[in-house]
Amino acid sequence: MSAYLLAAIGGIGGGVAGYFIGRFFESKTFGACPILCNPKISTVFFAVLGIMLATGGK
Repeated sequence: MSAYLLAAIGGIGGGVAGYFIGRFFESKTFGACPILCNPKISTVFFAVLGIMLATGGK
């Protein structure tokens, strides 16, 4: 597979997971952690994390 395709799949997968994690923790932790509690921030954070994991950190 192409490295760009892997990066895109990792970014989309990480973004989707981050969005649902942000939505879940938004009501549970009362804003204690801004990375996990805000769905907008967690989507971007986990998308970048997904890209790095999919490409091996390159």
